[in-house]
Amino acid sequence: MKKIIIFYFSGTGNTWWVSERIVEALKELEVAASAHSIEQVSVQDASAMIAEADTVGFGFPIYGSDVPRNFLRFLKALPPQANGKDTLGFVTQMAWSGDGFNFLRKMMDAKGYRVRWTAEFNMPNNVAIPFIPLPYSAEYARFEKQLAKTQEKIARLSQVMVSGEEQREHADPFSGASAWIQRGPFRWMHNWAGKLWSVDAEACTSCERCARICPVDNIRMADGLPVHGDACILCLRCFNYCPTLAIHYAGISNRRAEKNPPFKGPVKRFKPELICKQHED
Repeated sequence: MKKIIIFYFSGTGNTWWVSERIVEALKELEVAASAHSIEQVSVQDASAMIAEADTVGFGFPIYGSDVPRNFLRFLKALPPQANGKDTLGFVTQMAWSGDGFNFLRKMMDAKGYRVRWTAEFNMPNNVAIPFIPLPYSAEYARFEKQLAKTQEKIARLSQVMVSGEEQREHADPFSGASAWIQRGPFRWMHNWAGKLWSVDAEACTSCERCARICPVDNIRMADGLPVHGDACILCLRCFNYCPTLAIHYAGISNRRAEKNPPFKGPVKRFKPELICKQHED
């Protein structure tokens, strides 16, 4: 392996962090590597980058054992590789996703992206929705041990990739079947679940940050307030990063967040503006 180019989508920072750590680990092994948010690169530019690399990587946060719809569109739009391209596929998850990236392997292989490595990385939970009883935190110190374990796994994966060995995590039939425990219901509820956003007009300051950082341009401003459309991919970026907690879900105020702020990324230096499409002021 001489050069790898990684493309990723990250809603609230976890996949960004993993992508950057993979790049660092590969560079330590003298591999030319770089990572790019799909919000900041066109499919045409990505295609040109892939042509110049001998290996390509794709990473995304797993949502209900499924791929975010914007990332799936990106993958489908990439041109086929007539001569094949060695490929890494990885996901970030809270704890379990069944088969991780592997359910996309058939599609990717058919396009000439030979998926030789797949991996799943457990990262801090970003779901702070009021009525979902999952533990979450915005305290970076709490993530240190977990991030250290994930970094060790990244280092091992990088060694395997450079050695030329193949490694696919949870590529067995049982993992594939078990993923549908989440994937089926998630796909069924996706469309209506993405329409349950509302805004507290008294709390909103009309800063427009939610509209600027939305990865699919699903938020527009009307009379000084954000209005969600029908293209939500449930990344939670607007919800987690609203400065005044003005974004509500299913009409419920995030009372938990008043005492425990939503997840703000795995490390302090992350902010959505690092990876989202740049908007002119």
